[in-house]
Amino acid sequence: MPSKSFNMLTSAEKRFVRYWEEQRKGGRWSYLLLYILAGTFIASIVLLFVLHMWAVDFEGREWLIPITSFVIITVVTNLTWMRNEKRFKTIIRREMENGKNESETGVGVDKK
Repeated sequence: MPSKSFNMLTSAEKRFVRYWEEQRKGGRWSYLLLYILAGTFIASIVLLFVLHMWAVDFEGREWLIPITSFVIITVVTNLTWMRNEKRFKTIIRREMENGKNESETGVGVDKK
């Protein structure tokens, strides 16, 4: 009868690992390109709407909206990639260590 490990993956961690493995398949640059382009477009629309709601006078500087959106989204996307990579590697490392410890101690291994 297999014993339970104290550090099994939670359902949220399992979902995250599946999701992040899928995102990593295309590579970092395709991930960044997709989210930066889509994010910049959406952020520009939102920023334009918010600034018009606050009655901000652009005085011919509307071009700052997409540039500001691009910079913000680029920073956020890069930080998200780095955070997700760190989380993914931490989970995988922990599970590998748990598997190694279980096989060394015989915990969680079926003995016949």
